[in-house]
Amino acid sequence: MTETTTEFIIDENVSACLGQIKKMATASDIADVTPVEEFKLLAKAGLLKITLPNQLLDFKQKHTKKLLQLLKEVGKANLSVGRIFEGHINALYLVHLFATDSQKNTWYNKVLNNDALFGVWNTQTSNGVKFVPDNQHLQIAGAKTFCSGAAIVTHALITGNIDIQHRKGWQMLIMEMSKIGEANIDKSCWKTLGMKASGSFNVDFTGYKIDNKEFLAEPGQYFKQPFFNGGAIRFAAVQLGGIEAIAEETLAYLRLLGRMEDPLQNTRIAHIMTAVTAGNLWISQAGDNFDKWVDEPAKSADLIAFANMTRTAIEETGILVMKESNECVGARGLMHPFIIERLYRDLSFYLRQPAPDATKLDIATYFFNKFNEEKSA
Repeated sequence: MTETTTEFIIDENVSACLGQIKKMATASDIADVTPVEEFKLLAKAGLLKITLPNQLLDFKQKHTKKLLQLLKEVGKANLSVGRIFEGHINALYLVHLFATDSQKNTWYNKVLNNDALFGVWNTQTSNGVKFVPDNQHLQIAGAKTFCSGAAIVTHALITGNIDIQHRKGWQMLIMEMSKIGEANIDKSCWKTLGMKASGSFNVDFTGYKIDNKEFLAEPGQYFKQPFFNGGAIRFAAVQLGGIEAIAEETLAYLRLLGRMEDPLQNTRIAHIMTAVTAGNLWISQAGDNFDKWVDEPAKSADLIAFANMTRTAIEETGILVMKESNECVGARGLMHPFIIERLYRDLSFYLRQPAPDATKLDIATYFFNKFNEEKSA
């Protein structure tokens, strides 16, 4: 739909992989079914390892713009798969930032040799995770919610409170899901409007015996800026993929019905395509800015503000495109065999990210502070 810079990774094999994932999306739209085959395809196409050292999108080489384009394309094929894949990339980025060389060797080799799938699970309720002493060892007590890909993730980066000598605060830990019993994964909780295939179940980690080598970084590093807020551009890119999918399906529907000459429909399409094009510009610039600013402390506030604006702009783009598309296709377009109905549900749910109002307040604060600094200079 829009020209991108992903030709070097969206080659024939990757394109075929994403095409297959798109075809499987309707069958995967069931809450207790997880996209196992889809991630086998991603692994075979080399996408699980793509950000590791000496790979095409090696984090050390600052390929954020291209990575965002890839995330968009995966989201375009299936938003649920895109959500889990983005969690994998997020986890590997945190490893890249904070792991020791020994830890990197261990976890990177799991991806390279075993197609390991990583995830990041931070959300919790009142029975959240704590790392607590158990005789001479430490173990996990508590659970996480919204654990995307819980049934297929092999290595989960979870967070929890720790209060022992030398470690106090909010701690990251990467644990092996093979040591968590099936009974600890609550699939019944995932009764959702959309993103069913993401399998974002509740997981109870109570009793997991901790190896000290599984602790990632010191307490407090999970929220380190600008990485924490700056990372919002990754899920925004996946969301944009779903938005593009809706736009393309809307065009296909109008073509099928022979309504491409209808002036009212054309007006709606103009709104849709203008918004999608603007979304691509936001994502592209966000990638450029991230790579230019992430290592400059003086630019941290700028990076966070632009990331916040990007996620806000993409959310507003999604809402606008769904509204205009809905008016284009009407009730008939929301019925089998058209897939727009599922795309609406998935995108509506995925757009609901944490603290949207606080994010907008932070944007305003950034510009007020900048204005005051300029006037005081």
